[in-house]
Amino acid sequence: MIFKTLLFTTILFSQQEFDFEGPFGINYFDTAEQFIVQDLNSPVIGDVNADDILNIQDIILVIGNILGTITLDDVQSDAGDLNNDNIIDILDIVQIVDKILNPSTNGWNFADNWNGEESYIFIHYQTSAPLSSALWGSTTKAQLLSDSPTNVHYFFVSSRTSSATEVANMKAEFDEIISGLSPIEQAHWNTHLHFLPERSLEMNNWLATALNGKKAIAIDSFQKIREIGYLGNPATFNGTYIHYLAHEAEYFKYELGVFSDTGQPYDEITVFDRTHYTGGWAASISETINLPNDEILSQYDKLEVELLRGCPDANMNYSDAGCDDYDRIARMFICEDDGSNCLEISRWITPFDRQPHSLTDITPFISSLRPGGNKIIKFQESGWPNSLLTLKLRLYDLEDNSSSPQDIIPIWNGTVLFNPDYDDNRPPTAFNIPNNATKVEFVTYITGHGWGSAGCFNCAEFCNSKHMFEVNGGVFEFERSHPNASDNNYCMELTTIAQGVIPNQYGTWGYGRAGWCPGQDVIPYITDITDAVSFGEENIIDYSACRVSGNACLTPPTCGGDGYCPEIAMASYIIIHY
Repeated sequence: MIFKTLLFTTILFSQQEFDFEGPFGINYFDTAEQFIVQDLNSPVIGDVNADDILNIQDIILVIGNILGTITLDDVQSDAGDLNNDNIIDILDIVQIVDKILNPSTNGWNFADNWNGEESYIFIHYQTSAPLSSALWGSTTKAQLLSDSPTNVHYFFVSSRTSSATEVANMKAEFDEIISGLSPIEQAHWNTHLHFLPERSLEMNNWLATALNGKKAIAIDSFQKIREIGYLGNPATFNGTYIHYLAHEAEYFKYELGVFSDTGQPYDEITVFDRTHYTGGWAASISETINLPNDEILSQYDKLEVELLRGCPDANMNYSDAGCDDYDRIARMFICEDDGSNCLEISRWITPFDRQPHSLTDITPFISSLRPGGNKIIKFQESGWPNSLLTLKLRLYDLEDNSSSPQDIIPIWNGTVLFNPDYDDNRPPTAFNIPNNATKVEFVTYITGHGWGSAGCFNCAEFCNSKHMFEVNGGVFEFERSHPNASDNNYCMELTTIAQGVIPNQYGTWGYGRAGWCPGQDVIPYITDITDAVSFGEENIIDYSACRVSGNACLTPPTCGGDGYCPEIAMASYIIIHY
C-alpha cells in the first residue's frame, strides 16, 4: 500500500508469544503476569514409571535405559529427561536424586505452558465473595466439561484455612466424572484441570490480590485478565451454574479466532482509543478522520470495523459494573466533514452490563469513504451511554484484482413502526446504475425492536418478521426473515456465542431476537442484484414485510398504545462497483 500518514498504521501480527515485559496489572484487560502455582494434577517430575511417586524405582529405570538393558517408551523418556536436552544420562539421575532428597510440591508454570491458543479460568472458593459458595457447590460440573471447548484450563482454588482439603475433595469429584469419559478425554482433562491446594490469599503471586473478593476470573488467549459474568439463569434470574463458565471459554475462543493473526497486513485508522463516551439519551460522540484520495481507496478490497465497548469503574478501569443495564442499539455513521449526509455503516446491539469486543466485515461500505479527505465518524447509542470506546477501521489490499465498491445510494433508512401502514412508509425507490458499473449489491441492516403492547404478538423484537424485496417489478426477488426471534434460548446457545455474543449477561440475554442478540455486532445482509438491474437506466426496488405465524405471512399488528410498540430499524443501500 503506497499511502502512509500518521493516521494510518500498517499492522502485521506475529504469533502470540508470552509477554514477559508487561506492563502488568490486576485490573480487567490488564496483561497477566507470570505465575507458578501448586497443582495436585501436575505430573511428578522424573516419575518414569508413572506411579505418582518419585523414588528409587524411577532411578533404576533411568540407569537401565543408560546401560541399554531397558528401553523406555516416548512417555517414559520425556519423564526421565529432566533437563530437556533430549538425552537421558547421569545429569538426569542427579536431578532425580536431588528431587527425592529435597522434595517440593509440584507446580504449574504459566509461562512454560503458554501457547497463545488457550484461556484460563479460575474458580475461587471464598465465602465472603458473592455467589462463590454457590459456584463451588454447583452440581453441573459434568456439563461444564461436556460444554467446554478444548482450549480452556480450569483452576480450582480456595481462600479458606481448609483449602487443601476442599481442593482435594473437588479433585476427587472431577476424577469421578472424568473416569466415565473416553481415554482421550481423560488424558485431555487431566492436563486442563488444575487443583491448587495453597490458600489463595497466601499465594506468592499477583493472583492472591486479583482473586480476593471474586468468585472467578479469567485470562484470555491474548494474556489479558478478564471478568466473569452472571452465572444464573437469564430467564428466571436464579441459580448459579458452573457449566455457564463454558460460555466464557467459548467467547474467548471466538475472540481468538477473530483477532488472531491472519497473515494479511492492513492499514488501520484509530477513531477512538479507550475514549470515555457519556452524555444524555442517544448522545453521540464524533471524531474527524483523514482518508486517502479516491485513487488510493480504489486499491482496498476489504474493510473491517473493530469495536471494544468497555465500561469504566470509578478509577476509569474496565468493569462490567460500569455498563448500562439494558440492551441498546449502537450505530456508527460516516458523515461529510461539515456533519451532513450521515450514513449508518455499522450496527451493534449492546449487552446487559458486559463489555463486548467484535470485528465486523463491512466491505461494501468502502464506498462511503469516497472520495477520501476529511470525514466525520459518529458513534451513537440509543440509551444513556457510559462506555470506554475503542473503535478502529481496518483497510486491506488483498490484491485480488476484484472490482471496488465506489458509489453508495441510500434507499430506506431510519426506524418505522411495524404496523399495518409499514409498507406504505417504505415506498418503492428508484435508482440509476451507470453503464460502466461491474457489480451492484443491495446491502441492509434490519433489526426488530419493541414488544409488550397488547395484541402485538411480542413483535417486533420477539416475533418472526419476513422482509421481501423485488427488483424491477419481479425480475429478481429475495427475502430476509428472523426465525430465531421466538426461540427461548437461541442467544445463549454455544453455537451462537461462538458467533460473537458476549455471554453471561445480567439480563434476559438468552432469548432469540429479530435479527440480533444482545452484545453482538449486526452483520450486514448483502445480496448481489447485478443481473437484475438495467445499466444506464432507471431501476425500481420495492419492499414489503409481514409477521410470520407458522406458514402464514400476516399483516403487521396494530399497537394498542401500551408497552413498547413494535418497530423495524433499517438502513439500506445500493452499492455500485466499478
